Amino acid sequence: MTVTRELAMVKAVGSRRRRAKFGPSFWSGAGILAFILILAGWMSCWPPYDPYVAAGTPLSGPSGSNLLGTDNLARDTFTRLALAARTSLFISGAGALLGAVVGTTFGLIAGYVGGWVDAVIMRIVDAMLALPAILVALVVGVVIGNGPIPLIFALGLVFAPGFARVMRAPVIAMRERDFVLAAKLSGVRGSRVVIEHLLPNVLTPLFVQFASVASQIVLIEAALSYLGQGVQAPEPSAGRMISEFTRFMQMQPLLIILPSLVIILLSAAWNLLADGLQDWLAPRREPAFSLTGTKRRASRKTSVRTTEETAITRNTDTEESQQ
Repeated sequence: MTVTRELAMVKAVGSRRRRAKFGPSFWSGAGILAFILILAGWMSCWPPYDPYVAAGTPLSGPSGSNLLGTDNLARDTFTRLALAARTSLFISGAGALLGAVVGTTFGLIAGYVGGWVDAVIMRIVDAMLALPAILVALVVGVVIGNGPIPLIFALGLVFAPGFARVMRAPVIAMRERDFVLAAKLSGVRGSRVVIEHLLPNVLTPLFVQFASVASQIVLIEAALSYLGQGVQAPEPSAGRMISEFTRFMQMQPLLIILPSLVIILLSAAWNLLADGLQDWLAPRREPAFSLTGTKRRASRKTSVRTTEETAITRNTDTEESQQ
């Protein structure tokens, strides 16, 4: 074995890397979402107070009976915040799921069929991407009404073109692979080829796009509710709570601060989840933030360098012994 071949094998082994475990970004986002989900489930099943009925003195501060105080109608703020977080989480998750299903379907069709079908679908996608998301949601709300379900439908349609564009590119790259061509030659129907062979191999960008879109839906839902076009009273909503309690901001600032924190936490949690999934699904990248990434790279380089030196020394000793 020559030195060149041995060094090439060493470098190949050194550069090979197992799929990384979930990093702190993923666990931070998943932990926040899990906490909000558990808290929302608790408040939905066993709320300490009725969220629609007075539970103390109006505009009171935090106390033993009311953990986060009360609003202007003496309703318990803690209970209503938990239900508002549940509503935002439900709308963001369901809206992103609807957009993923619709967009992925059209993306798979456009990428697999190609030709004029691909051209027509992509032109429609380009036209829809040019429209502002809030404007489309407002128009849909005017046509079919306000509330969580119409909002989910509107936001799902708004973000479906993004999923279609994201899914189309990997399908085009995969449709000429040997296993896809073998399935076609075996007489497998096109729909089965797409579902069983293409879809499982192009799911990597779908998960990241889902979490990223859910984060955007949280902010859009809050903005629409603030404008009075999203979740309607008396259903709790973080955006609507900010709109209703602005006039009481000086008397009880927690009524504005706490709903804002709920929106920030939900949006940040989805973003952290997206970053964590991207790090996990792309193992050659370093995590989004890591305290030990630099040390790992340095130790890996040192290990490869030591192995190379050992290989050179072993090969030199072999040549000397043969002489």
